Amino acid sequence: MINEHIEKETISVFKHTWQIIANPTAMANSGCKYWDKIIRQLRQLQLDYRFVISDDKDTSQALIKELCQKGNKHFLVIGGDGTINNVINAIFTAGVDTHDIYVGVLPLGTGNDWCHTHQYPRSYMDTINLFLRGQFVRHDIGIVDCIADNKTIATKYFINIAGFGFDANVIHHTINSKNHSSYIYITQLLKVLFSHQSQPISIQTDNVVTENNIFSIAVGICQYNGNGIRQVPMANPTDGLFNSLVVSKISPWKFIRNIKNLYQGHIEHLNEVSYLTSADLQIFSDMPILGEIEGEPLPITNHYHIKTLPQAINMLTGL
Repeated sequence: MINEHIEKETISVFKHTWQIIANPTAMANSGCKYWDKIIRQLRQLQLDYRFVISDDKDTSQALIKELCQKGNKHFLVIGGDGTINNVINAIFTAGVDTHDIYVGVLPLGTGNDWCHTHQYPRSYMDTINLFLRGQFVRHDIGIVDCIADNKTIATKYFINIAGFGFDANVIHHTINSKNHSSYIYITQLLKVLFSHQSQPISIQTDNVVTENNIFSIAVGICQYNGNGIRQVPMANPTDGLFNSLVVSKISPWKFIRNIKNLYQGHIEHLNEVSYLTSADLQIFSDMPILGEIEGEPLPITNHYHIKTLPQAINMLTGL
């Protein structure tokens, strides 16, 4: 159990002003019915807070950066994995000391995969109680440099899992789908499964290069993605290391037979599966590689460099 190896800090949430980051778009379905209840509960608690509401990613990031630069250090995110990812990228591009920043989450997305690793309760009322307990961990952050012609064309941060190959192909189809149900990921996964082509990829860790015909790569700080799939069961969000799942070429039917095992984090017995542990990872190919972080497609290129920022920010945890 990772919670046996994680140091926690307890703070009094009532001693700070919390910037509440909310994305109404993320609450368009099931989340919206909890919105009023959550706000009423926060008011009853007499918590000191300010709202930052925007359904535009760029505007939201600009507002969060400005808040950080003005000295605000306490944020409460109401939304799903995409909203958390947006907040993290804003904070880490604000040019401030992120070790002094505290982020809590009230999950209202469809997947809430980051929260699974941190054992957040399912009930929004229990999650508010978790926030009131004020237990935070110093959490690792990942950086993905997208490289073309030996130049970095984009840099993105992530707090959960970065996916390449099949995972990213599913995301590319998911964001273009008109289906917005909670089953969208698994639906698109099955659609893409029979068309996705494995490709020759080189993976470099600690000056060791391995080459194979790769189906998918999941670079994990935390354990879950894709609406509850436990892809990287060994990942510890505070140890300064990535745990990466690498799947070489696999038949679609064998993949389908092992979907239950994939969800439960028990596919290590497959010959096509290997795991890597490292603080630095590079992925190369002669062909373009699809990549994504937290459901957001990365710029398509043939070279990604992924690095850790160990224990770089304080995140609310239920561990």
